[in-house]
Amino acid sequence: MARNSVKIGIVMLIAWVIPLLGILLAIIGLVIGIASVPSSRQDLARAGVFLNSLGLALSLINLTVTIYFLLSGDFDPYLLLEQLN
Repeated sequence: MARNSVKIGIVMLIAWVIPLLGILLAIIGLVIGIASVPSSRQDLARAGVFLNSLGLALSLINLTVTIYFLLSGDFDPYLLLEQLN
């Protein structure tokens, strides 16, 4: 199980760009990593917990910045579409 946590953590290095997917994967990876800490593969479990914690933090920061820009009016997706046309 520790190896699976590391695999999910590596995927998290890409998935944090999509915040909802990143948060979901991070929670799954953290649960698997924390559950496998008492196993014989403690080093892999700790690496998985670290990677998934980092991915969760990046996903939350990305989500927070996105929500801020959308609510403050600094980013208008319709204006972007108009510029493309």
